Amino acid sequence: MHWLSYLFPITIFKTSSPYNKDIRILEESGMYKLLCNGARESGAYIALLWQHAFRSFRITPERRVKRILVLGIAGGTVIHMLHEVYPEARITGVDIDAVIIDVGKKYFGLGKLDKFRTICRDAAEYVAAGKHEEFDCIVVDIFTGPDVPDFVLAESFERNVKKMLAPGGHVLINYLRQAGYENKAHKLHTLLQTLYKYVHVDDIYNNRFFLAE
Repeated sequence: MHWLSYLFPITIFKTSSPYNKDIRILEESGMYKLLCNGARESGAYIALLWQHAFRSFRITPERRVKRILVLGIAGGTVIHMLHEVYPEARITGVDIDAVIIDVGKKYFGLGKLDKFRTICRDAAEYVAAGKHEEFDCIVVDIFTGPDVPDFVLAESFERNVKKMLAPGGHVLINYLRQAGYENKAHKLHTLLQTLYKYVHVDDIYNNRFFLAE
């Protein structure tokens, strides 16, 4: 780590992929953070958002979680947090971008996690394929730079996600509520209410989190 990072961010690595034109890893205050097309996808700020959601939705060891699916890997912030809460759980991460998967393994410690595997595939295609194992917890954390792909709002996608849930399982979705997403966030909330018995919502800054069970 560079002591200068406590004075100003330092670019550690820069690349691109077919899905992200600008992928950067910055060191800031002794920590790495991932930027994709200018949007933060890991680091202290992202950890703060997820910590808030975990507290609000009581994501604790008391929940019996043995199998976890994370759609959207990025820097793996939520993956590390889930591993801390459920160290014995098997975690599967799905991401369309092989470059992002490699970055997560090399710079963010995902390659060292026990019981964690990655699948390089489009998340919508993955859940539509069917014949998967059931998961106790499914996290939908899919972003393309600063945007959420429209397929997250599709009823077919959300129904396919639900089919992969084990009895008593839950879905945790990271979405947006900033300008341009107010109506979309409301639409997603309404859709989830038609699919699940309980839907909990919590907001922090520009993000809206859903817990459906």
